[in-house]
Amino acid sequence: MNRYIVGVFLVIVSGVCYGFSPILAVYAYRGGASVADYVFLRYGIASLFYLLYILIYKRSIFKALGRIKLALPLMAGSSQAVSTYLYMSTVKSISAGLAAILFYTYIVWVAVWGFVFKKERLKIKGIAGIALALTGLALVVGVSWGKISTIGIFMGQAAALVCSAVVMASNETLKQLEPVVASAFISFFTAIPLFLLGSATGALHLQMSLTAWLAAIASAIISCNFALFAFMAGMERVGSTTASVLCTAEPVTAVVFSALLLSEKMTALQMLGGMVLLIGAVLVVTAKKES
Repeated sequence: MNRYIVGVFLVIVSGVCYGFSPILAVYAYRGGASVADYVFLRYGIASLFYLLYILIYKRSIFKALGRIKLALPLMAGSSQAVSTYLYMSTVKSISAGLAAILFYTYIVWVAVWGFVFKKERLKIKGIAGIALALTGLALVVGVSWGKISTIGIFMGQAAALVCSAVVMASNETLKQLEPVVASAFISFFTAIPLFLLGSATGALHLQMSLTAWLAAIASAIISCNFALFAFMAGMERVGSTTASVLCTAEPVTAVVFSALLLSEKMTALQMLGGMVLLIGAVLVVTAKKES
């Protein structure tokens, strides 16, 4: 199968897996978990699974540690921790829909950094695709403008900017490490600052029900192990800009399965938004493939 098509498939799978994170978070919060508990356990448990895999199948990586430049995965992981906390904080100040729109403008930032630092050029078709993807995303999440604050807008944009740094640093990490090893390092370097921040603020207590623990473990496996590895493997094949746009499968998945599992209703406008988002993603994919 064509390498590019495989990359597209992997990133879409990644977006779908990431989309289960907010749904599993609902079950975790109902079981007594705090935001700090959930985000730390998500990356902490995922790191343990990655470590187990490396110990069994990639043990030779330990001999090469002295030759690996850890600055890039460290930057990706620490940036991901900051982006996660900013995004969670944004939802407290503005509506969840508007927060999602602001966060996913990281797509634009990734395209900008790709042009500035890597001379990646998008055709008009690609630019139109990004615009359509963001428009479709707005319809899918259902933006409510009633809950707006300046600090919320600022944090939302900051989360997007930091997330673009995660994507770019992750993309560069793939030049020295294979996807599964790169994912392991990034996951580990995300868990450490989340643990330190949660401990310092007193928000990390890990006193929760069995349901919450199971939700956190499921999130680690589905929305971190599978999702992060698929994203890294896919981005290696299609590039950072295309991968970012395709990952908008995440909020679509969250909306659809929230309706199925949490009895949240889907509107006709949301379904239309999903179609518009899909058209936008197809335009970006085909524009990049033609370049």
